[in-house]
Amino acid sequence: MFRFLALILFLNTASLSFANENIINDIEILGNQRIDSETIISYANIKVEENYSDEKGNEILKSLFNTELFSNIEIEFKDNKLIISIVENPTINLIKFIGNRKIKDEDLLIEIQLKERSVYSRSKVKRDIERILSLYQRNGRLSTEVIPKIEKLEENRINLSYEIIESEVSKVSKIVFIGNEAFPASKLKSIMKTKERRFLRFLSSADRYDPDKIEYDKQLIKQFYNNNGFPNFNFTSSIAQLSQNTNNFELIMYIDEGDKYIFGDISVSTKLKKINSESALSVISAQSGETFDRSKISESIELIKEIAEGEGYSFIEINPKFAEKPDSKTINIEIFINEGPRVYVNSINVTGNTRTLDRVIRREMGLSEGDAYNQFTVNYSRDTIRSLGFFTDVEIIDQRSNFPDKVDLLINVEERNTGEASIGAGYSSSTSGSINLGLRENNFLGKGQKVNFAASFASTRNTYDISITEPYFNNKNLSVSADLYSNFTDPTSVNYETEDLGIGFSLGFPLSSDKYIKTKYSLYTAKIKPDANATAYERLLGGTDTVSEIGYLFSFDKRNSRYKPSRGFNLVLSQDLAGLGGTSYYYRNKGSYNVYKRLSEKLIAALKIEAGSVNGYNGKYQPLSSNFRLGGKKLRGFKSGKVGPKTGSSYTGGQYFYLTSLETNIDFNFDAYDITSTLFVDIGSVWGLENPAYSAINDDHNLRSSAGINFNWDSAIGPINIIYAMILENEPTDTTDNLYFDIGYNF
Repeated sequence: MFRFLALILFLNTASLSFANENIINDIEILGNQRIDSETIISYANIKVEENYSDEKGNEILKSLFNTELFSNIEIEFKDNKLIISIVENPTINLIKFIGNRKIKDEDLLIEIQLKERSVYSRSKVKRDIERILSLYQRNGRLSTEVIPKIEKLEENRINLSYEIIESEVSKVSKIVFIGNEAFPASKLKSIMKTKERRFLRFLSSADRYDPDKIEYDKQLIKQFYNNNGFPNFNFTSSIAQLSQNTNNFELIMYIDEGDKYIFGDISVSTKLKKINSESALSVISAQSGETFDRSKISESIELIKEIAEGEGYSFIEINPKFAEKPDSKTINIEIFINEGPRVYVNSINVTGNTRTLDRVIRREMGLSEGDAYNQFTVNYSRDTIRSLGFFTDVEIIDQRSNFPDKVDLLINVEERNTGEASIGAGYSSSTSGSINLGLRENNFLGKGQKVNFAASFASTRNTYDISITEPYFNNKNLSVSADLYSNFTDPTSVNYETEDLGIGFSLGFPLSSDKYIKTKYSLYTAKIKPDANATAYERLLGGTDTVSEIGYLFSFDKRNSRYKPSRGFNLVLSQDLAGLGGTSYYYRNKGSYNVYKRLSEKLIAALKIEAGSVNGYNGKYQPLSSNFRLGGKKLRGFKSGKVGPKTGSSYTGGQYFYLTSLETNIDFNFDAYDITSTLFVDIGSVWGLENPAYSAINDDHNLRSSAGINFNWDSAIGPINIIYAMILENEPTDTTDNLYFDIGYNF
């Protein structure tokens, strides 16, 4: 018994002695220069009186290496003392790039993570090289090489250099499809953003080889097949191979179209009290027996959501179920509509705005913290922010919050230059050559204010304009504007010159989310000076009119987007009254109505109607300077201001006008050249002269019309607008302009 107790006592003593040998009584840091010992110990996540083991030593090494502050770490545990010997990574004194000609230093510095005075790390250098290569790859230079070099300095500092060997741009020389039967390769190529290399494509970057863009092209092709009866379309493989002895790629895409399907039975099941199944079903554009088109279901779901939101449902779930019937090659659609879980906005954060104040962006949001989340309002707010013109890109991202029924909204913007000091030269077929000088800032001090000084000098016109607009006066949704302008014209087609000098003020504010009103006042003088060889009519125009005018403008906007509308309408009405002082007495009414409708995924139709009238009162006739004029961009195909009543070589304009335009965009696949194209039909007229002094002038109402195509090209030499119009109906006195263009470049 005694021996047994002695054995137990011996084992306990030995165990205690062994445990004491592994207890850390002291920690010593060796080799540190910049980083104090306490900080290193905290990084190591170790404390005195802890037990040390080989496993603990590995954890310390891993923790310290993860900080990327040290190039070497050694650990020694002896006599209950932990010794950590470290070699600190050097600090970066200077970062420079060598050999980069195609990408500027400042663009590369933005891309990399390491900065001057930061701690050097091999892993960070490796990641920065990958970022630089990625930037070059996005520019089509796939074979670019980046070689890092280090120059050691005193006090553990270095100069870091990236030697860049730039490659030529890789092009796509050929695109081949294998397995396509329903659609020819030419059709599939037209859908892609990537284009084959062609002689005339040197102005575009569409033929650059970009793997990310090719993946996007594959999504576009798949979407095209899904929308044309092939729900099981798939890419079996795709190969990009270098052409022999060139830097160009050939794309070979193997596809499996699958079977073609048609719509089978389509049904709707709803649990919303205010929306029954029949009304929801009537919205769905797909019909049984038609070729299967997934986009029709997606578009119909969006329409049902808008109807539900209009009925007061902010939280709805719409789930379509697709049931394929391989035997009959049909797909039955069943759509389930139900109230979704209630979700609210927790916080709204703005990123990417280095200059624009947060409040300028936030005030355009239709939602605030605590409001019920609404996707339609989020999308509309995004387009409203984009329409400010301050940003090249606007994205609103939904993020999960710490609450199950709330989301955070992240507004990510990419700012553009909003200020401009310009010297411009331009030419148009209506005004000939011109020189423009200007100082303009559309986002003054980042507050959204607009300040403008502009001057234009042409052979027949000189204009000056100074204006300032505060869109949110006193932090309220109240727009205040002031304008001072001068306009001198001496048209070659008439025997008189005109000079206008005036000031104007306006005050605008919203009446509701879709209604806006602006009040305005202007005071100006209009002076007409006939030449020595002026006609009797032109001498009648001579003299000076002083116009004191007050008015308002009312806007009712129900478009789905202010940026690029595809649905809805907007109505604008304005009235002006002259005679509160001055020598002119007249009232003017004007209205416009635009309605938009999507015809297909790529086609949007627009009907635009505009009309107006101006009449004198108080025993006086309105001055001719207040008359309406058409032509140019208003009534395309006719010279600007040279439509309607005419005497000699002078056009008087008229008291009444209307203009109707029917337009639709057309897909000529000019995206690679930044060209938008529009087909149009314009119908309009201007007429009416009540003053008996002009009774000899034919001022009858006669309709004019034209049809044509309008190209807008944001080219490398500046914006180019080209209109080709075919005159359908005109009067012999009108001056037509079948081909109109203007071009300008600011530098």
